[in-house]
Amino acid sequence: MLRPRKRARGIGVFDLTPMIDVVLQLIIFFMFTSQFGQVSRTTVDLPQEQGEDQSEDAPTLVIDITLEGAYVIDARPLPFDRVLAIVQREADRFADPAAMTVLIRPDKRAASGAINRLADEFARLGVRRWAIATRSEGGG
Repeated sequence: MLRPRKRARGIGVFDLTPMIDVVLQLIIFFMFTSQFGQVSRTTVDLPQEQGEDQSEDAPTLVIDITLEGAYVIDARPLPFDRVLAIVQREADRFADPAAMTVLIRPDKRAASGAINRLADEFARLGVRRWAIATRSEGGG
């Protein structure tokens, strides 16, 4: 006579759907927050000049100069000595400071002395690649 076999206990099913939902939400969150970090620049009325298109090279550091001549990095006004400390720290990250690229975004009515001070210090620190941002005739 055949006896019925005992069935093995059923293995529980683990539902991965909630974990996948959480991971996707985290990915979306980090994508949005990383984009907001790149947009934190001061609104500056750039000089209207035709210049070279530098869109292929992302600058290492962006320094804004306001109408009043204040220096702004990452939407924070900073004293000149603090700006120089940041430039020095960024230059130290490179084996050769000349490989560093700095973009200066001055207000078109700002005094040129603020740019000249930066240029003198760039030369002292060994930073050779820097540019002044402008807007073209048709651009904004």
